[in-house]
Amino acid sequence: MTEVTTGTPVLNLNSHDIVHSLCAEQARDCLRVLVITSCTAEKRFNPTNQLTIEDFKDPEKLKARSLTLSEFACPAGQMYTGLQHLRVMEGINILRGCLGEKAVDLKIISAGYGLISEDEVIVPYSVTFNSMKSDEISSWADILKIHENFERAVIGYNLIFVLLGDKYLRALKLPIETAPNQTFIFLASNKSINHIYSKAKHEVLTLSNADASRFGCALVGLKGQILKLIAAKIRKTPDLLETLYNQPEILEHFLENQSNQLELPLGISFLNEEKIKDKNKQQKTNLKQDLLQFLELPPAVNKHFDMQYFIPEWDDKVDAGYDFLRDEFSPNRNPYTDDIYAHEIYEKPNYHGILVSKVVVDKKKSKRGDIEKAGGIRNFLKFQGEIMGDCGAFGYIKDEVPPYNTVEILDYYEKLGFTYGVSIDHLIVGQFAQPGVREQRYELTLRNAEEFITKHSNLGYTFKPIGVAQGWHPEKYAEAVKALVEMGYDYIALGGLARTPTKEILEILKSCYQHITPNTKLHLFGVGRIDGLPYFRHLGITSFDSASPLRKAWFDAVENYHTLTGKTYAAVRIPFVDKTSVRIKHLLENGYSHVTLKQLEQDALNAIRQYDKGNLSIDETLDKLIAFDELLELPRDGKVNPTAKARRVKEHTRMYRELLEAKPWQKCNCELCKKVGVESIIFRGNDRNRRRGFHNTYIFYKRFKEFLDSEKQSVIKVDNLEEEI
Repeated sequence: MTEVTTGTPVLNLNSHDIVHSLCAEQARDCLRVLVITSCTAEKRFNPTNQLTIEDFKDPEKLKARSLTLSEFACPAGQMYTGLQHLRVMEGINILRGCLGEKAVDLKIISAGYGLISEDEVIVPYSVTFNSMKSDEISSWADILKIHENFERAVIGYNLIFVLLGDKYLRALKLPIETAPNQTFIFLASNKSINHIYSKAKHEVLTLSNADASRFGCALVGLKGQILKLIAAKIRKTPDLLETLYNQPEILEHFLENQSNQLELPLGISFLNEEKIKDKNKQQKTNLKQDLLQFLELPPAVNKHFDMQYFIPEWDDKVDAGYDFLRDEFSPNRNPYTDDIYAHEIYEKPNYHGILVSKVVVDKKKSKRGDIEKAGGIRNFLKFQGEIMGDCGAFGYIKDEVPPYNTVEILDYYEKLGFTYGVSIDHLIVGQFAQPGVREQRYELTLRNAEEFITKHSNLGYTFKPIGVAQGWHPEKYAEAVKALVEMGYDYIALGGLARTPTKEILEILKSCYQHITPNTKLHLFGVGRIDGLPYFRHLGITSFDSASPLRKAWFDAVENYHTLTGKTYAAVRIPFVDKTSVRIKHLLENGYSHVTLKQLEQDALNAIRQYDKGNLSIDETLDKLIAFDELLELPRDGKVNPTAKARRVKEHTRMYRELLEAKPWQKCNCELCKKVGVESIIFRGNDRNRRRGFHNTYIFYKRFKEFLDSEKQSVIKVDNLEEEI
């Protein structure tokens, strides 16, 4: 058993491993989910004689007083009407709709009744931990046995969401014992994180007023809103549940690209659709006007440098000779020697350089040795362009200090032959941006940078050093950039901004760019927003990295195939039957025969290929695709919700029709689409999905080059800004 204890969070999670598990179809159907939330002051009934804390102190009195309130009695799940509870229930109903009624349970921490299930019948009361002092919370929680009951409640569940405020987390009195097969996801405030510590697999997502604004919800209901967002995403991308269980740190990345408009509950989702569209359009218009002010500033003094795009390296390779018709690998295939990178498919690479993080190299014990045997990083990647190395700060974000020392990293960059080497930094984001912690990480990052460039110079290393600036507001970033320039750096990277809205990044750049010189290059880690490039470029950014176009090919629910116009399409889901994926296993367990499923699978594949050749109509093709597709989201209990099923079929039919009518794969001139054709828009295994990601990267790079060409002609395109507000 593993303890969850109070204290400063110390974890060892590698968020870079996230992207490698996204395609896996694992045992989602065996996961049990538990949601822990708190009671709310707002209740369904509000009689003047509701229970008080004095009533709960005396069992006999409680029984008698409850009888006087029996006309107001109802299940706990229906009693609370606060915003968080309402959003939580909406999220749970979404999960039950796609996972089954018994797959998700809810427990509520009540300051009157203790830890209760949603079905427990209660009467109105007026007791809350929020009005108690620390010692009062401790003693009353002991009386209610919240700690013991919570420890028992989590037994048998695999994925536990904990949505509690500061004082309700206090009432849990962690530690508790957990099983090795359990994952905890805490949604909490910065103030609450000192009550959370775990050696078990878990993630703490800290929420603030800025997040409330971003997700369009009052702070009091934000935790419930986030749960609802996660549930809606799981309904569209069922594999996300298993991914969250195995690698909960993916939650940070998943939320990066989510808008503040969540899907509304069934039955009302279309009522305000036009109003929502109008509101979003107005918000984008207002945002564009806000951002134009940055183009009115004098351009950065380093604008003479060419802007470059680096792609992060994650072993993104495919079988060069994969047989799509038979779905077979090349004969005698050796993945290490035979599989190829995107730049081996295209005549020219679709990126200026590659970013390699040390945490990725270290993830596989033999990888560094393989790189050395190959003769260095360029030979290993089969890429002779520029290669940037960093430590991969997200991989050790929850360690008190980075797991590397300066000389070790200098030697690593030099020995493996990197073009650029980044100093050792420590991220200042989320729960690690609170006072005390942020200052330590800020100073540590600058000390490492100073030691890095000093030893680089004194010991004669030949790669180009890059110093990292971390911070938590524009002034601190500016101070860091100024310090790095004074240390002697002429290449500086800004970190910790991957989740930051474009406008906030521009405010940071506005503060920083006054400190750079004509010889200073600026790199932006993890931000590759095509429509933000004119602004970033204007304020001094000379390079950036992003894997987003690649990952969307299989991670996004709808934007899998990209085009030069900016239009995106959903890929057609046709999973393997013979590989018994989670979905197929689920269908087999509910009485569908393997022969039937295999026939539906082959009919779908044949239909889309015949449509591509012009031998089948669009309606006939859709019939075959949907016949298989509509089975893939069968609830775990086998009970189909006709309304939910009809809605899903309607939506998938719309998306697939849009794709088939446009035939974007036939219009694409990239080497990959010309070679594999319609196979590129089928969502089915690594060799299709990753190739589609290569195509997306080609599209992104082509649009990026169009921007650079237009800039050279002094034509900056700022229309069609796509920014999440």
